[in-house]
Amino acid sequence: MTRTVFYSILIALPLILGCSSRPKVREDARYEPYENILEIVSDVQRHANDNTYRFPPPHDPSGQNLYKASLVRLLNFEKIYPRRMPDVVNFTKGICMERLGDYEGALRAFKMVAESDSPLKEQADKKLALLEKFNDLAHYRIEKNNIGDYLTESEFKLAEWGKLVEQAKGTPYEWIALEEEEKAECRLAEFVAQNYLVLKDGAENALNLYRQLTLKHAQSKNINLHYLNWADFCALLAKRYAEGADPRSLDFDRQTFNKSSDAAIRIYSLVAQKDGASEKVEALGKLQAFNAYVAKIQGESQ
Repeated sequence: MTRTVFYSILIALPLILGCSSRPKVREDARYEPYENILEIVSDVQRHANDNTYRFPPPHDPSGQNLYKASLVRLLNFEKIYPRRMPDVVNFTKGICMERLGDYEGALRAFKMVAESDSPLKEQADKKLALLEKFNDLAHYRIEKNNIGDYLTESEFKLAEWGKLVEQAKGTPYEWIALEEEEKAECRLAEFVAQNYLVLKDGAENALNLYRQLTLKHAQSKNINLHYLNWADFCALLAKRYAEGADPRSLDFDRQTFNKSSDAAIRIYSLVAQKDGASEKVEALGKLQAFNAYVAKIQGESQ
């Protein structure tokens, strides 16, 4: 196959895949070796525009993350054939790396293509400006001497990821930016929850952050994890109160305890009732354990 023909196939690959005839049936196709670079590239291109914010990453027939597995195959191909289609290999590596959050590696790969005379040069060049912003923000750090410094850094990164979401609207980078924004918000909520005792209105702020996560990212593939983290924090508040105020004493306020425990049970139950959700089993286990704990504390407080 000549290089010209190969590039024509690569550029037209999404269209070819969309209207191709029924593929040849193979016996035990999951364990067939990858025959050539086109087969590796076709797998990646088929999912190049997937919404990875809303849906889990695609998997290959053996169950591995497609982007990670394809990257390994590309690296192996590169070792065996170091001078065969380097621009195609690097371009496809760049797609895999950006989807795996390795923006620095993706930049290197796309720069190699952009600096070549490849027909993919223009496509690679278009990716560089936005990827540089992704990489800079992902590695952004300030010197932290106290909790306030961490919060300042978090607020800055959240604002910048929000800008990148808007800037990348209508492109696959919108989903990647949304994932990064979601991760930043999740880390902030966890940080406030872990330090709620030393932060002003720490418990209330942490609860608000978890609530905002579930509202803002209701379409995310991680929505059930956000609910579980929120419920875990409500359960923690209930347990901390019971530890500080002996349930057998007159100082124990069942209304205060129930406020947090009821919230935890309600949120655990929400996830436990979601058929098909991978987090359902975890939610059921936590709900049963926490219900037993609440029954014990309420019994002691009577």
